[in-house]
Amino acid sequence: METSTRHLSRRQLASVYRRKQSKYYQQEGYRYALNVSNAFLLERIFAFALDTCVMFLPIALWEFCMLLMFVGVIPVILLNGLEWATLIALAISMFTFNPLLSAKSGGQTLGKYFYDLKVVKKNHKEASHVTLIAREIFGFTIPALLLFIFFNIIGVIAFWILNFLFLLIHPYHISIIDLFLNTRIVVLRTKTKQRVRETTQKPQPETVKNTIDLHMHSNFSDDGSYNVEDLFQMAAKRGLKTISICDHNSVKANLSARRMSELYHIEYVNGVELDCRYQDVHLRVLGYYINASTEIYNHLENESLKHEKNVSLRRVEAFRRYTGIRVDVDALLTKNRYQNISGEMIAQQVLANPSYRDHPMLAQYHYGEKRENSVYHMNQDFFVKGAPCYVEVHHPKLEDILDVIQLTGGVAVLSKPSALLEQEGLLEEIIAKGIAGIEVFTPYHDDQEMAKLLKFAKEHQLFITAGSDFHGQMKPDHHLGETNCPPAAEKLVKQFLDAHRKPITE
Repeated sequence: METSTRHLSRRQLASVYRRKQSKYYQQEGYRYALNVSNAFLLERIFAFALDTCVMFLPIALWEFCMLLMFVGVIPVILLNGLEWATLIALAISMFTFNPLLSAKSGGQTLGKYFYDLKVVKKNHKEASHVTLIAREIFGFTIPALLLFIFFNIIGVIAFWILNFLFLLIHPYHISIIDLFLNTRIVVLRTKTKQRVRETTQKPQPETVKNTIDLHMHSNFSDDGSYNVEDLFQMAAKRGLKTISICDHNSVKANLSARRMSELYHIEYVNGVELDCRYQDVHLRVLGYYINASTEIYNHLENESLKHEKNVSLRRVEAFRRYTGIRVDVDALLTKNRYQNISGEMIAQQVLANPSYRDHPMLAQYHYGEKRENSVYHMNQDFFVKGAPCYVEVHHPKLEDILDVIQLTGGVAVLSKPSALLEQEGLLEEIIAKGIAGIEVFTPYHDDQEMAKLLKFAKEHQLFITAGSDFHGQMKPDHHLGETNCPPAAEKLVKQFLDAHRKPITE
């Protein structure tokens, strides 16, 4: 039973409050704490200045007494006594106030309290009382006192200027003593994530409400989060009228999607997203209006799964060699119907393992600006093409995949083609192999890329599609129905639907 606070003294209440604050930080608060980046430099400087003023407050009182003495309020005979009293007060202030306050509050002096800063260990866990007291005394009090004795006030000013310059230069804006004690200054407020986002990202345009989304993934994709009915429920809530589920190398979602289409009154287009290659370029082709019951798709999926498992084991080994971190392969393959270990899965397991929280190669995903969407950032940094743990996957030829789509009555659309615009003539070569359309509207394309692709589609008489590439947790920035398609441009996507809409054989 909780003890009532009604009969506690102020001192006891303060102790209870500090313990609650410390418990909160240990259990949850450290997850939201960030190193002091440039976005919070001003708060760090003000906190530093306020703590310095607190330390030398007796000197300010001495100056005030001298002024009173000058105007005759205090007799001159008290000068000698005031001088000694000031020195004693200064010693007490320097050796007790900031050190004890920091220890009692768990790393917050007066300045840090006002600006929501806190002294912690390098791994963002709470520092011990001894460390906090040592930081204040050996980092500030003793150097200032010795310099004052040997060099008078000039030495003290020089020391503070040196400390201030170091604070400005260091990427996390720590003090010199923090290097020796392995401590850090962190920002505590939960709104820090929003502040960092505002300073590091460009303003995003207002979300456009779309009614057609022809590219999303269910949990029949190895990186999809939701089942088929979940997707239809979300689509209905967002007011979508036409959707297509295009899972990676799998058509299994289409059968149940046809039933859900009738239940939720949403038009459904059979779909699949197939990996392939043209020369040495990895491509993904969307197959729409396919006959999903054709056996050839089961063969393609089985071959893909077999190949992906081999690649997965090589990916894990590449990660171990590069980082020294061992991945629990058995845990990732248990109840994993795809037997596929993706970069995202490795990132999830490693970042959730407390044994690796202090690993230097993972610090930015735990404490830095990449801590938001850390799984996504880690996958991009380690496992995509060009990254140190990337493993080449050998996919079927483009021509073979186009033959499969054509033989099953489908229409081939090139997924996310903007990257191909950079290589002159490449997109034209690929289109000439039998591509009927291109995915123009997608969150991956900016306004300039969409304009170029629209022009390209018009010149080559290609159909235009729109898709969010919604996956769920693995791509948290992609939202169902947000295809980047202006409402006025949806008529271009409807032209594709009108031209191919037909009864679909299961």
